[in-house]
Amino acid sequence: MIDGTPGESELAQELPALAPGPAEQRLADLRERAARGDPAHLRRYALALSVRGHPELAAREWEDLTRLQPSSLPVWFNLATARLLCNRPAGAADALRRAREAFAHDPAVVAQVDARARELQVARDRVAQELRLQELQAAALRERLAAGCGEPGDRLRLARLLASLMYSSGGSVTVDETLAAARAAHAEAPSAPAALELLVAVLTQAQLFEEQAEALRKLEAVAPHSEVLTGVREVSRPNPSFEADVAARRSRTRDLLGRAIEGDPEAEGEIRDRLRQYPDAPEYRIGLIMALDSRGERAEALRMARALAAARDGDHYVHFHLTQFYWHLGDPGEARRHCVRALQTAPNVRDREEVHVMLRTIGAGPLITEVAGDA
Repeated sequence: MIDGTPGESELAQELPALAPGPAEQRLADLRERAARGDPAHLRRYALALSVRGHPELAAREWEDLTRLQPSSLPVWFNLATARLLCNRPAGAADALRRAREAFAHDPAVVAQVDARARELQVARDRVAQELRLQELQAAALRERLAAGCGEPGDRLRLARLLASLMYSSGGSVTVDETLAAARAAHAEAPSAPAALELLVAVLTQAQLFEEQAEALRKLEAVAPHSEVLTGVREVSRPNPSFEADVAARRSRTRDLLGRAIEGDPEAEGEIRDRLRQYPDAPEYRIGLIMALDSRGERAEALRMARALAAARDGDHYVHFHLTQFYWHLGDPGEARRHCVRALQTAPNVRDREEVHVMLRTIGAGPLITEVAGDA
């Protein structure tokens, strides 16, 4: 949504028509100008990110602009849209709620915001219905396959349904379930490009890169012009916008973990969704452990911490954060053990120093001299 700010309309018309190379250069120019902090340049950069399909980055810029231009209704609406495109419907609803509060003095604007909120709720209800239908379809396919009554293509249909459910907010399907179904679909039709494309996507999600490479070789043999192959090749090329997207996701993950620890239920729900999709990502497990502990569910937090420590012993990141967890829990002995392991597994001098900085920050100064000799 634009509101007539100079240059926005022209930018919205110009960017969709640009080829990838010129578009990336245009985004880089806009990013450089936005870095100076002028709200007008920030708006144009946020708009460009939205138009060129970078909702994560756009959401960050629109969020900043709500503080700089809280009286701009397009800024609030664009934030809601960007969050929705990031599969954050609750975040979109929150943006509209905050917009309503910002314009509580203006009944005409409140009416516009309320209309958007109703549209969003209708869409969320529709998504919930579609999710339930997919769950029923998946259950029926599973039952049919288990009974030996499956038809050709059923395994691929099931794998696709499970993949969709895995990515759904608040769903229950894990990446392991989806991967098993994708492998079964590929085994049923080893040369089928569609089954291989799905397998590549799920292997990428599961971070099983050796198996993914083998699947990619097979896909290239049977479908050299596959869009999946094109996408993989694009990711492997230097791309400033892609790198910026990665940086934005990392920053968003940090924000997400912080919100979850502060008790934000939407943030915790998103962490649980990500854990279904990325079960081996320790940062989400650490975030959930901290969130559980912060709201008093200490027994569950401890159970998860012990399981994580057992599964990822030798992981510097895990030991670094479990040191903090156990110190705040009032267990200096366990904190000391993880601190020793954090120092032992630190890949470089800088990471070792960060352990000491962390200890001073959390008030665990006495541990510093204790662990220095052990490490």
